[in-house]
Amino acid sequence: MGESLPPTQIDNVAGPLLPVWLIVATAVCLPFCIAAMWRLGRWWMSTEPIPLPFDKALPAVRWPPAFGVALFVGMTVLMVGIANVLYPWAAKAGLLPWEPLGVPAMFSPGVFLGQIVPPLVGLIVIRFYGRGAAATIGVRTGPLGRTLWEGLRTLLIILPLCLAALLINVVVVGLLGGQPEVHPLLKAIETVRAPWVVPLALVQAGLLAAMAEEFIYRGVLMMTLLKSMGTDGAIVTSSALFALVHLQSEPQAVLPLFVLAVGMGYAAYRTRSLLAPMLTHALFNSLMVLGTFYGAP
Repeated sequence: MGESLPPTQIDNVAGPLLPVWLIVATAVCLPFCIAAMWRLGRWWMSTEPIPLPFDKALPAVRWPPAFGVALFVGMTVLMVGIANVLYPWAAKAGLLPWEPLGVPAMFSPGVFLGQIVPPLVGLIVIRFYGRGAAATIGVRTGPLGRTLWEGLRTLLIILPLCLAALLINVVVVGLLGGQPEVHPLLKAIETVRAPWVVPLALVQAGLLAAMAEEFIYRGVLMMTLLKSMGTDGAIVTSSALFALVHLQSEPQAVLPLFVLAVGMGYAAYRTRSLLAPMLTHALFNSLMVLGTFYGAP
Protein backbone atom coordinates (compact mmCIF):
# COMPACT_ATOMS: atom_id res chain seq x y z
CA MET A 1 0.00 0.00 0.00
CA GLY A 2 1.29 3.49 -0.81
CA GLU A 3 0.28 5.90 1.91
CA SER A 4 -0.38 9.62 1.58
CA LEU A 5 -2.25 12.35 3.39
CA PRO A 6 -5.97 13.06 2.96
CA PRO A 7 -6.93 15.53 0.22
CA THR A 8 -8.47 17.96 2.71
CA GLN A 9 -5.04 18.30 4.31
CA ILE A 10 -2.82 18.54 1.25
CA ASP A 11 -4.41 20.97 -1.17
CA ASN A 12 -1.25 22.62 -2.44
CA VAL A 13 2.34 23.07 -1.42
CA ALA A 14 1.63 26.49 0.05
CA GLY A 15 -1.25 25.34 2.27
CA PRO A 16 -1.30 23.20 5.42
CA LEU A 17 0.71 20.09 4.66
CA LEU A 18 0.41 17.91 7.71
CA PRO A 19 -2.46 16.79 9.94
CA VAL A 20 -2.00 17.05 13.69
CA TRP A 21 -2.09 13.29 14.26
CA LEU A 22 0.89 12.73 11.97
CA ILE A 23 2.87 15.54 13.60
CA VAL A 24 2.21 14.05 17.05
CA ALA A 25 3.18 10.53 15.92
CA THR A 26 6.38 11.88 14.39
CA ALA A 27 7.25 13.83 17.53
CA VAL A 28 6.92 10.64 19.60
CA CYS A 29 9.27 8.83 17.22
CA LEU A 30 11.81 11.65 16.87
CA PRO A 31 14.06 10.70 19.85
CA PHE A 32 14.42 7.17 18.50
CA CYS A 33 15.28 8.55 15.07
CA ILE A 34 17.91 10.97 16.41
CA ALA A 35 19.57 8.27 18.51
CA ALA A 36 19.64 5.86 15.57
CA MET A 37 21.05 8.47 13.18
CA TRP A 38 23.78 9.29 15.71
CA ARG A 39 24.76 5.62 15.98
CA LEU A 40 24.56 5.22 12.21
CA GLY A 41 26.84 8.22 11.72
CA ARG A 42 29.41 6.82 14.15
CA TRP A 43 29.29 3.45 12.40
CA TRP A 44 29.67 5.12 8.97
CA MET A 45 32.75 7.03 10.13
CA SER A 46 34.29 3.88 11.62
CA THR A 47 34.25 2.05 8.23
CA GLU A 48 33.36 -1.15 10.10
CA PRO A 49 31.15 -3.86 8.51
CA ILE A 50 27.38 -3.46 8.70
CA PRO A 51 26.23 -4.25 12.27
CA LEU A 52 24.34 -7.53 12.51
CA PRO A 53 23.19 -8.30 16.06
CA PHE A 54 21.15 -11.34 14.99
CA ASP A 55 23.93 -13.96 14.72
CA LYS A 56 24.76 -13.62 11.00
CA ALA A 57 23.78 -12.01 7.72
CA LEU A 58 20.81 -13.15 5.70
CA PRO A 59 22.19 -15.53 3.07
CA ALA A 60 21.56 -15.02 -0.62
CA VAL A 61 19.22 -17.49 -2.27
CA ARG A 62 20.65 -20.36 -4.29
CA TRP A 63 18.33 -20.06 -7.24
CA PRO A 64 19.46 -18.30 -10.45
CA PRO A 65 18.71 -14.56 -10.44
CA ALA A 66 16.50 -14.98 -13.51
CA PHE A 67 14.24 -17.36 -11.56
CA GLY A 68 13.76 -14.92 -8.68
CA VAL A 69 13.11 -11.97 -11.01
CA ALA A 70 10.63 -14.03 -13.01
CA LEU A 71 8.82 -15.07 -9.82
CA PHE A 72 8.71 -11.44 -8.65
CA VAL A 73 7.32 -10.24 -12.00
CA GLY A 74 4.83 -13.10 -12.12
CA MET A 75 3.43 -12.38 -8.64
CA THR A 76 3.24 -8.64 -9.37
CA VAL A 77 1.39 -9.19 -12.64
CA LEU A 78 -0.95 -11.65 -10.90
CA MET A 79 -1.67 -9.16 -8.12
CA VAL A 80 -2.46 -6.35 -10.56
CA GLY A 81 -4.34 -8.65 -12.91
CA ILE A 82 -6.72 -10.02 -10.27
CA ALA A 83 -7.60 -6.62 -8.82
CA ASN A 84 -7.61 -4.51 -12.00
CA VAL A 85 -8.52 -6.91 -14.81
CA LEU A 86 -10.10 -10.18 -13.69
CA TYR A 87 -12.36 -8.77 -10.97
CA PRO A 88 -13.69 -5.82 -13.06
CA TRP A 89 -14.38 -8.24 -15.91
CA ALA A 90 -16.33 -10.53 -13.61
CA ALA A 91 -18.26 -7.56 -12.21
CA LYS A 92 -19.12 -6.30 -15.69
CA ALA A 93 -20.30 -9.77 -16.67
CA GLY A 94 -22.65 -9.84 -13.69
CA LEU A 95 -20.91 -12.77 -12.03
CA LEU A 96 -20.54 -11.05 -8.66
CA PRO A 97 -23.80 -10.85 -6.64
CA TRP A 98 -22.44 -8.29 -4.16
CA GLU A 99 -21.51 -5.74 -6.83
CA PRO A 100 -24.97 -4.08 -6.97
CA LEU A 101 -24.76 -3.47 -3.22
CA GLY A 102 -22.44 -0.53 -3.86
CA VAL A 103 -19.30 -1.83 -2.13
CA PRO A 104 -16.46 0.69 -2.79
CA ALA A 105 -13.86 -0.59 -5.25
CA MET A 106 -11.06 -0.62 -2.66
CA PHE A 107 -13.14 -2.92 -0.42
CA SER A 108 -14.13 -5.29 -3.18
CA PRO A 109 -13.24 -9.01 -2.93
CA GLY A 110 -11.02 -8.57 -6.00
CA VAL A 111 -8.59 -6.39 -4.06
CA PHE A 112 -8.44 -8.86 -1.19
CA LEU A 113 -7.89 -11.76 -3.58
CA GLY A 114 -5.19 -9.76 -5.35
CA GLN A 115 -3.30 -9.56 -2.05
CA ILE A 116 -3.85 -13.17 -0.99
CA VAL A 117 -3.39 -15.24 -4.14
CA PRO A 118 0.05 -14.07 -5.45
CA PRO A 119 1.98 -14.79 -2.20
CA LEU A 120 0.30 -18.18 -1.94
CA VAL A 121 1.32 -18.99 -5.51
CA GLY A 122 4.85 -17.78 -4.72
CA LEU A 123 5.03 -19.95 -1.60
CA ILE A 124 3.95 -23.01 -3.57
CA VAL A 125 6.53 -22.35 -6.28
CA ILE A 126 9.31 -21.84 -3.72
CA ARG A 127 8.25 -24.85 -1.67
CA PHE A 128 8.52 -27.16 -4.65
CA TYR A 129 11.63 -25.48 -6.04
CA GLY A 130 13.95 -27.01 -3.50
CA ARG A 131 14.98 -25.81 -0.06
CA GLY A 132 11.59 -24.57 1.10
CA ALA A 133 10.38 -21.08 1.89
CA ALA A 134 11.89 -20.76 5.38
CA ALA A 135 15.47 -21.40 4.32
CA THR A 136 15.05 -19.53 1.05
CA ILE A 137 13.47 -16.16 1.81
CA GLY A 138 13.29 -15.91 5.58
CA VAL A 139 9.66 -16.91 6.17
CA ARG A 140 10.29 -17.68 9.83
CA THR A 141 10.06 -15.99 13.19
CA GLY A 142 13.62 -16.28 14.51
CA PRO A 143 14.03 -15.01 18.09
CA LEU A 144 10.45 -13.75 18.33
CA GLY A 145 10.80 -11.05 20.98
CA ARG A 146 13.87 -9.43 19.44
CA THR A 147 12.42 -9.70 15.94
CA LEU A 148 9.17 -7.98 16.94
CA TRP A 149 11.12 -5.25 18.73
CA GLU A 150 13.19 -4.72 15.59
CA GLY A 151 10.01 -4.24 13.57
CA LEU A 152 8.63 -1.70 16.04
CA ARG A 153 11.99 0.05 16.38
CA THR A 154 12.28 0.37 12.61
CA LEU A 155 8.98 2.28 12.50
CA LEU A 156 10.01 4.51 15.40
CA ILE A 157 13.25 5.37 13.62
CA ILE A 158 11.92 5.72 10.09
CA LEU A 159 8.69 7.72 10.58
CA PRO A 160 10.38 11.14 11.08
CA LEU A 161 12.54 10.47 8.00
CA CYS A 162 9.41 9.58 6.02
CA LEU A 163 7.81 12.85 7.11
CA ALA A 164 10.84 14.86 6.00
CA ALA A 165 10.87 12.99 2.70
CA LEU A 166 7.14 13.68 2.25
CA LEU A 167 7.66 17.41 2.69
CA ILE A 168 10.49 17.41 0.15
CA ASN A 169 8.51 15.25 -2.27
CA VAL A 170 5.36 17.40 -2.06
CA VAL A 171 7.35 20.58 -2.71
CA VAL A 172 9.13 19.01 -5.69
CA VAL A 173 5.85 17.72 -7.16
CA GLY A 174 4.31 21.16 -6.71
CA LEU A 175 7.25 22.93 -8.36
CA LEU A 176 6.96 20.53 -11.29
CA GLY A 177 3.31 21.42 -11.70
CA GLY A 178 1.96 18.13 -10.38
CA GLN A 179 -0.95 17.64 -8.01
CA PRO A 180 -0.79 15.56 -4.82
CA GLU A 181 -2.90 12.44 -5.12
CA VAL A 182 -4.50 10.30 -2.44
CA HIS A 183 -4.25 6.55 -2.20
CA PRO A 184 -7.61 5.05 -3.25
CA LEU A 185 -7.99 3.24 0.07
CA LEU A 186 -7.54 6.44 2.08
CA LYS A 187 -9.92 8.23 -0.26
CA ALA A 188 -12.50 5.49 0.34
CA ILE A 189 -12.00 5.79 4.11
CA GLU A 190 -12.75 9.52 3.95
CA THR A 191 -15.70 9.06 1.63
CA VAL A 192 -17.43 6.16 3.39
CA ARG A 193 -17.78 7.26 7.00
CA ALA A 194 -19.10 3.96 8.35
CA PRO A 195 -17.97 1.79 11.32
CA TRP A 196 -17.17 -1.21 9.11
CA VAL A 197 -14.63 0.78 7.09
CA VAL A 198 -11.86 0.76 9.70
CA PRO A 199 -11.68 -3.00 10.40
CA LEU A 200 -11.86 -3.81 6.68
CA ALA A 201 -9.15 -1.26 5.89
CA LEU A 202 -6.96 -2.59 8.70
CA VAL A 203 -7.30 -6.14 7.40
CA GLN A 204 -6.52 -5.07 3.86
CA ALA A 205 -3.70 -2.57 4.50
CA GLY A 206 -2.44 -3.53 7.94
CA LEU A 207 -2.43 -7.28 7.43
CA LEU A 208 -2.78 -8.51 3.84
CA ALA A 209 -0.91 -5.72 2.04
CA ALA A 210 1.92 -5.78 4.56
CA MET A 211 2.35 -9.54 4.31
CA ALA A 212 1.99 -9.71 0.53
CA GLU A 213 4.28 -6.80 -0.32
CA GLU A 214 6.98 -7.80 2.14
CA PHE A 215 6.91 -11.35 0.77
CA ILE A 216 7.22 -10.06 -2.80
CA TYR A 217 9.66 -7.17 -2.37
CA ARG A 218 11.78 -7.98 0.68
CA GLY A 219 11.44 -11.75 0.37
CA VAL A 220 11.62 -12.77 -3.27
CA LEU A 221 13.10 -9.67 -4.93
CA MET A 222 15.61 -8.51 -2.30
CA MET A 223 16.78 -12.03 -1.59
CA THR A 224 17.25 -12.64 -5.31
CA LEU A 225 19.29 -9.46 -5.75
CA LEU A 226 21.56 -10.13 -2.74
CA LYS A 227 23.61 -12.62 -4.69
CA SER A 228 24.40 -10.31 -7.62
CA MET A 229 24.16 -6.82 -6.08
CA GLY A 230 25.25 -7.27 -2.49
CA THR A 231 23.46 -5.91 0.58
CA ASP A 232 23.27 -2.21 -0.32
CA GLY A 233 22.36 -2.79 -3.96
CA ALA A 234 19.65 -5.34 -3.12
CA ILE A 235 18.04 -3.14 -0.47
CA VAL A 236 18.15 0.05 -2.58
CA THR A 237 16.95 -1.59 -5.81
CA SER A 238 14.05 -3.46 -4.21
CA SER A 239 13.09 -0.30 -2.29
CA ALA A 240 13.19 1.83 -5.44
CA LEU A 241 10.88 -0.57 -7.29
CA PHE A 242 8.54 -0.67 -4.30
CA ALA A 243 8.30 3.13 -4.35
CA LEU A 244 8.08 3.54 -8.13
CA VAL A 245 4.96 1.39 -8.43
CA HIS A 246 3.14 4.25 -6.65
CA LEU A 247 4.44 6.96 -8.98
CA GLN A 248 1.29 7.29 -11.07
CA SER A 249 -1.23 7.11 -8.24
CA GLU A 250 0.76 8.98 -5.57
CA PRO A 251 3.66 11.00 -6.97
CA GLN A 252 4.16 12.80 -3.64
CA ALA A 253 4.57 9.47 -1.81
CA VAL A 254 7.43 8.01 -3.86
CA LEU A 255 10.30 9.41 -1.78
CA PRO A 256 8.83 8.63 1.68
CA LEU A 257 7.89 5.14 0.53
CA PHE A 258 11.45 4.61 -0.67
CA VAL A 259 12.78 5.69 2.75
CA LEU A 260 10.30 3.36 4.47
CA ALA A 261 11.28 0.46 2.20
CA VAL A 262 14.99 0.95 2.87
CA GLY A 263 14.31 0.73 6.60
CA MET A 264 12.24 -2.43 6.15
CA GLY A 265 14.91 -3.97 3.93
CA TYR A 266 17.56 -3.32 6.55
CA ALA A 267 15.29 -4.82 9.24
CA ALA A 268 14.86 -7.97 7.15
CA TYR A 269 18.60 -8.23 6.65
CA ARG A 270 19.40 -7.70 10.34
CA THR A 271 16.85 -10.18 11.66
CA ARG A 272 17.10 -12.78 8.87
CA SER A 273 13.29 -12.83 8.90
CA LEU A 274 10.40 -11.19 7.09
CA LEU A 275 8.48 -10.84 10.35
CA ALA A 276 10.21 -7.58 11.33
CA PRO A 277 9.52 -5.69 8.07
CA MET A 278 5.98 -7.11 7.98
CA LEU A 279 5.36 -5.64 11.44
CA THR A 280 6.86 -2.27 10.44
CA HIS A 281 4.75 -2.21 7.28
CA ALA A 282 1.60 -3.25 9.15
CA LEU A 283 2.06 -0.57 11.83
CA PHE A 284 2.79 2.12 9.24
CA ASN A 285 -0.28 1.28 7.16
CA SER A 286 -2.48 0.98 10.25
CA LEU A 287 -1.32 4.39 11.46
CA MET A 288 -2.32 5.92 8.11
CA VAL A 289 -5.71 4.19 8.16
CA LEU A 290 -6.56 5.15 11.75
CA GLY A 291 -5.19 8.68 11.34
CA THR A 292 -7.18 9.25 8.18
CA PHE A 293 -10.45 7.99 9.68
CA TYR A 294 -10.26 9.51 13.14
CA GLY A 295 -8.07 12.52 12.34
CA ALA A 296 -10.01 13.81 9.34
CA PRO A 297 -12.19 16.89 10.00
